[in-house]
Amino acid sequence: MHGNATTASVHPYYLRNCASSDRIVTMEAISSPDLVRDRSAAIAKALADAKRLCVVERLAEGERSVSDLSRDVGCQVPNMSQHLSVLRAAGIVASRREGSTVFYRLVDSRVLEVYRLLQQVAH
Repeated sequence: MHGNATTASVHPYYLRNCASSDRIVTMEAISSPDLVRDRSAAIAKALADAKRLCVVERLAEGERSVSDLSRDVGCQVPNMSQHLSVLRAAGIVASRREGSTVFYRLVDSRVLEVYRLLQQVAH
């Protein structure tokens, strides 16, 4: 055998030391700010599109179907689906299906505060 398997069999505590709870806590403490920054960047990227900001505005009024959003925002359904996919991947919206209709809603209303701050900075 080669690589880590050989090392682990020669040094039986090698893997156990790497997985100790002390090291895991330390790694979580180190990576937590990085994870928050990565998540923040993903949300900012998702909001960095005028059509997606329009979607957020519409969803602030309540749950909407894809076809309603498409009509209200003024883009084709396939394009709206792409925008909603980006917002969903960032955790900004969630969906539910009712028959063949998919409805979307904001996951956290604080995204509206973010949008309002962006508008204030933009003025």
